[in-house]
Formats: sequence, structure tokens, C-alpha cells
Amino acid sequence: MEPAESFIRFLQSCLSPIILISGVGLILLTLNHRIGRTIDKSRSIVAELERDQAVDKVKKQIELGILFKRSRILRNSISSLSFSILTSTLIIPVLLVMNLFNVDLHYLGILFFLLSIVGILVSAVLLFIDVTLTLKALEFEVKDFI
Repeated sequence: MEPAESFIRFLQSCLSPIILISGVGLILLTLNHRIGRTIDKSRSIVAELERDQAVDKVKKQIELGILFKRSRILRNSISSLSFSILTSTLIIPVLLVMNLFNVDLHYLGILFFLLSIVGILVSAVLLFIDVTLTLKALEFEVKDFI
């Protein structure tokens, strides 16, 4: 095979991991925004509690507990997506070695791809749990008004 054809084949095979990384990056951006909001809200509640401005101190402490739990879940979701990006990125050097040295490493590439998908799935489950907790916190906050 000609060097130019080999290089073109290498570039074509790298497109899927790069697109996967881009998509996961957008989800990661969303998760970072969500964790930032939970941190901001937690700091706001802590400031209210420190100034004794909280109308219902017990209610605010329960809400703070829910926010802290959400933050931990979001951290784990972000870690899972970061793992997915890492394993997707490792596919590219495997493809490079396969193309440069004509070595059969497709099982390693498949393993990295599957690990990447598992990271995305775990993150999606954790995101669902976070959304459920968000609705629970909202219900707790507004139940006196509806």
C-alpha cells in the first residue's frame, strides 16, 4: 500500500474517536455547569445559615444535604466521562501503531472503545440520578406553596 493511501486510511479511522470525544466533551460541559450551580446554591445556603437568615434552618440543612449528594454524583459522572475521553483518545495511538507497523491490535482498540461506551453509560445513569435528586429538592422546596 502506498504511504499516502496508508495515511488517508489512518485519518479516516481516527474520525470516529474524534467525533466521540467531541460529543462527550459537550456532555462534560453540561455536567460542569450543573455542578457549578449546585456549588453556588450550596454556598448561598451556607451563607444564609451562617448569618442566621434562614427562615427554616432544618429545611435549609436538608436542602444542603441533597445538594452535597448531587455534587458527589455529578463528580462521579464527570469522572466517568473523563475516563470515556481518555479511552477514546487511546484508540488513536492504537490505530497509529497498527498503520505504521502493520501490527494487529484491533482487540485493544475494541476494548478501548467498549470502555469508552461504558464510561458514557455510567455517566448517563448518574446524570439521571442527579436529575431525580434535583426534582426531589425542588419538590421539598416548593411543597408548602403548591
